[in-house]
Amino acid sequence: MAKLVHNVQKKQHRERGQISSRARFGLLEKKKDYKLRSANFHKNQAKLKILKEKAKEHNDDEFYHSMKNKTTNENGILIQKRQFTDNLSNDEVLLMKGQDLNYINMISSKDNKKILKSLENPNLFKSNGKHTVFVEEKNQFDNFQPEEYFQTSKELLGRRENRLKIQQLIEDNDDDITIDNDTTDQLEDSLAEKKKELDLLKQRLERENQLSTVKTKLQLQRELMKPGSKKKLVKDGKVVFKWKQQRKK
Repeated sequence: MAKLVHNVQKKQHRERGQISSRARFGLLEKKKDYKLRSANFHKNQAKLKILKEKAKEHNDDEFYHSMKNKTTNENGILIQKRQFTDNLSNDEVLLMKGQDLNYINMISSKDNKKILKSLENPNLFKSNGKHTVFVEEKNQFDNFQPEEYFQTSKELLGRRENRLKIQQLIEDNDDDITIDNDTTDQLEDSLAEKKKELDLLKQRLERENQLSTVKTKLQLQRELMKPGSKKKLVKDGKVVFKWKQQRKK
């Protein structure tokens, strides 16, 4: 009779976790984690060793042809010029600039939606809506007095917000006016939030102006790369191009 060895559930040997007395040190590092960390450390050390050898054996008077395409900025960062543009045809470069223009249009469209959403925010700018009051009888409509209904003065009827009542105006004339700390904190938080929204709106508007300038330059570059007779002119200190009119069949 065959033994039922494979049907018996085997014991699972799990690696222990971090003990409670060492919980302040974080998760317990397993052997597989240590091996990865150790391999990465030795790999970086080998790279540093090679770089040190190259720096020690470097000859300042040595010349190699890639020097023509590489420069270093004031921070010592190596900057390499793009070399593949010389090998591209005019149509390929025109296609690349068209893709750049499409990307800028997409970013500009997203920013415009966010700008319009911010401009339509009623809490960010002063509201300019109307206050509608409904009455049940025509007699009430004919004899309606808005200053009596809102219990305020005629000079404040044009305000949609911060329309004080007569009782509040009388209390404001007293010298013993105190403002609660909670109210002051709420006002400060509201002003800080509004300032943050306005700063973000300003940044988006400035970015939109920059994108518009880049978009105009890209469009001009694409038009200059297209075939056609054109003339370069200087008008009001600015360089403009004028194309020769061609009759289209």
